Amino acid sequence: MRFYWLLLLLLAGCTSVPEKVTPVSPFELERYLGTWHEIARLDHRFERGLTQVTAEYSLRQDGGVTVLNRGFDIANQRWKSATGKAYFVDDSNTGRLKVSFFGPFYGGYNIAKLDPDYQIALVVGPNLDYA
Repeated sequence: MRFYWLLLLLLAGCTSVPEKVTPVSPFELERYLGTWHEIARLDHRFERGLTQVTAEYSLRQDGGVTVLNRGFDIANQRWKSATGKAYFVDDSNTGRLKVSFFGPFYGGYNIAKLDPDYQIALVVGPNLDYA
């Protein structure tokens, strides 16, 4: 039973908000949907060695968000992509979601900054090692 609670605590930590980060609010998902082009990043394992990275967000039938991450792998001269799903952690008025590309495992997706026109966003994970 202890292992079960420890596992739950560890998994919950993966969707947490980093210290000193407040997800944007108010947040309008409809304005956020579409294709975003990455202009800078702190690498995540999937993105290492990729250029022309984009993230495309579309509404799922279950109310969640389909996430399609794509980038060009220079070393192998081919496009790589990963499709996942995201859901709000709190209310839909706050830019805090959990995203999964691998089954039941979710990671934090925290929109830390967003300009009023929804043209530029700063997104961080459950800690500041990934942005």
